[in-house]
Amino acid sequence: MKWEKIIGFMSSPFQEIFNIIDFQILEKVTELRIRRCGYITLVIRNTTYFIDCNGDLYNSPSAHCVKMNGEEFDSLFLSLCDYSLHAHMETLKEGYLTLEGGIRIGVAGEAVFEGDGLISVKNISSLNIRIPHFVEGCSSEIIKQLYLKNIPSVIIAGRPNSGKTTLLRDLARQLSDGASGRSVKVCIADERGELSGGGRGVNTDVISYYPKAKAIEIASRTLSPELIVCDEIATISDAEAVKTGLACGAAFALSVHIGEKEDLFRKPVLLSLLESGEFSYIILLDSYTYKAEIIDVSEVIGEICRNNNTPDFYSGYRNSLYLGS
Repeated sequence: MKWEKIIGFMSSPFQEIFNIIDFQILEKVTELRIRRCGYITLVIRNTTYFIDCNGDLYNSPSAHCVKMNGEEFDSLFLSLCDYSLHAHMETLKEGYLTLEGGIRIGVAGEAVFEGDGLISVKNISSLNIRIPHFVEGCSSEIIKQLYLKNIPSVIIAGRPNSGKTTLLRDLARQLSDGASGRSVKVCIADERGELSGGGRGVNTDVISYYPKAKAIEIASRTLSPELIVCDEIATISDAEAVKTGLACGAAFALSVHIGEKEDLFRKPVLLSLLESGEFSYIILLDSYTYKAEIIDVSEVIGEICRNNNTPDFYSGYRNSLYLGS
């Protein structure tokens, strides 16, 4: 259904090309990238492929690979905006659009300022259509290992396209539906309308399009969640908002971008989250296999202290949960 929706925005020649691509291939695609007067590419497991008119894929471009000219690109972009740039300008200024069903589109263009304020964007040059995946049951093993007795706070870490959002989405749904032995009260703080697409569980509340800090505040104050789920904690201010929610008694399942495993020991936003003393596990995702490695936070803290040659400045850390307990 998601591909039918995306292809439906395109003009007939491009629809015909995508309709002859093997559906099993399309189901593996994580990104569809379209550049004005440039090649159309598909990303599968962080590898970029170019498309020819017969729907065949190549590792490098050739004269037979498909491009989208400026007029076609502009028509597609307006269609994605439902022919109203004004209605979408607030998210466009943040660099994205969101379609129904949690399909997020990264948008590259030129900023327009008035004084010190960003008021608009123009000359859109490329679109990155993130293809949401609903892998039912992908969090089952994590629930079995971590959530049968308690509701720990966890950080899901990995590179872009490693499956963080997919895992969070399934974790929220399964816990809400009772996969841990009882139905958990879940609240999804869905800043970009992406995380809750495709099914949210029977005991889930969704706060959409609010800034993370405000969504967490509303959830903590009015919805009494046991677990707050949010995507892409990227700044210290995001981390501070999470700490506020933790102080109100909710557990968190959230994601953080990292480039390599060593970032677990040095990325400021991760260090800020760990300072709360409330996170028990980091779930590290491999970019190519999407397999999850569950790491006890005490191991990460020990490595941080060894790297910094300091005493355990997280000595107050609350870490009573261990695998197999």
